[in-house]
Amino acid sequence: MPRAIVLLLAMVSCSSIQAGELDGHYRATLDGQPSELILRQSDSVVEGEYVESQRLRLIVKGHYDGKLLRAEISDPQTGLLLANMNATYANAMLNTSIAARDPRNGEVLERQALFQREAVAIAATPSTAGAQEPALVGTWVHEKIINSGGTNFASFNTLMTLQLNADGSVTQWARSVGGGNDWNYDSPGEVQYSGHWRSQDGMLMVRLTGTADYQPAAYYRFSDPYLVTESNTGKIIWQRRR
Repeated sequence: MPRAIVLLLAMVSCSSIQAGELDGHYRATLDGQPSELILRQSDSVVEGEYVESQRLRLIVKGHYDGKLLRAEISDPQTGLLLANMNATYANAMLNTSIAARDPRNGEVLERQALFQREAVAIAATPSTAGAQEPALVGTWVHEKIINSGGTNFASFNTLMTLQLNADGSVTQWARSVGGGNDWNYDSPGEVQYSGHWRSQDGMLMVRLTGTADYQPAAYYRFSDPYLVTESNTGKIIWQRRR
């Protein structure tokens, strides 16, 4: 999934916050419920609404420093603070973390969601709706190896596998293996998510099992022989498994 705005000079960074950069109507699905963020930005100040299932409407107020949006979500009637929200922004997407305290027991509940800005969403047409780009079909793997030096040498290997099938189904899972002088670790493969996929103008869209809507998962491009995906959570380079 492009992640950040490149700041070339320290002087430029002081003026990099563009008024209206976050303006827009964002959508996501949280816990199976359609949710929206409607944001308006003026310099570093951001205001707007958080809407859930068209029934709950809350006030959002915060500040954006060009990299991170820090905001409070409150009740419009009482002004009571209900949750704190942190979000990073890139490519018309907000990668958000929302933390709310349960008034019944004081427990902090945290939810993660990737909101896509509606203003830049490309409408599906009969020729592109639900299409799967043939070049994406197959099994893709990404391997990350971490080695520690010194007398207490250890190695940790994580293998991620992304299966994109021609019938539109998708599964991603991960397996970790590690070891050292007097220890070893081998986890069974763990499914990270499954559902259905489609591609749309360089965007990989995924509809998770049990949900109704497709959500943007990552931008993708091919760099032969690799598949590169980029999102707010980072860049991953995949190699096709043959």
